[in-house]
Amino acid sequence: MSPVGLGVFVLNGARKVYWHEHSQRELAEIIPKLDAVIVPTGSTEIHGPHLGVGNDIVSASRVCEETAKMMYPRVLVVRAVWVGHAPHNMCARFPGTITLTPETYMRVLYEVADSLTKHGVKRIVFVNGHGGNVAPNILACAKIREELHSEHGVEIEVGALSYWDVIPTQVWDEVLEVGEKKADPIGHGGEAETSILMAIAPQMVRTDYMKPPDPRPHGFPHDMMSRLWRAWYQDEYNPDGNSDDPRFASARKGEKLLDAAVKGTVAALEELIKYKPVQGHQYPTNEKRTSSGF
Repeated sequence: MSPVGLGVFVLNGARKVYWHEHSQRELAEIIPKLDAVIVPTGSTEIHGPHLGVGNDIVSASRVCEETAKMMYPRVLVVRAVWVGHAPHNMCARFPGTITLTPETYMRVLYEVADSLTKHGVKRIVFVNGHGGNVAPNILACAKIREELHSEHGVEIEVGALSYWDVIPTQVWDEVLEVGEKKADPIGHGGEAETSILMAIAPQMVRTDYMKPPDPRPHGFPHDMMSRLWRAWYQDEYNPDGNSDDPRFASARKGEKLLDAAVKGTVAALEELIKYKPVQGHQYPTNEKRTSSGF
């Protein structure tokens, strides 16, 4: 093994982009030179009868891996958690979902970030592959910055994105045939997600179990959900556990979506890396607080 570039090491000619692949000595050299650490978040949950329950975290992890390769050696991937916040997929008809409460899930993200900052990491981004994690990820980021900065004086940049949000609309329009391009292009276990898994983990796809989605209306319309969020369960909307037709999926479509997701993630990270606030933030001091009487 020999040092390459900025102190990042390779083994047998392969670039090591995962935190856990490195020794403590290697990390001591690498961490001060890192621009960012990216943490994939996803879920272990049902995605219809044809997809492996690890779809979300497998997809997010692959986006992170390819992103780190493109940004090598400035970015490392930290694999921290394979489950997420998915109570809506805890349905008697669909075995397989493992979920955390939002409090537990956010606490895990906080403690991962806390550990990373103690080692000197200055910038963390959660790259998400599961819709149920979107709100908890944002709240966790706010908690991480607020508490680590205000209570411990840690200078930390932290953010989150979902990989489907960085795929340009043009790509969705070109790739999808039946997916809901405007309301929910990634869907759930349908054309898009099945295509991505076909491209990166074909062993997790059962084409012999694919069938058209239930023809009945899904109930609460997407245009209304953009204005009023309703607490829901997967079996209420999608009796088979997937939202759109996976029979239109292909590995080629998955490759195009993955490529766009990686390029979009790289672009987002580069923007965060070069971002400079207009001015520094200062918290009110204790002297300015008055007694509340409690």
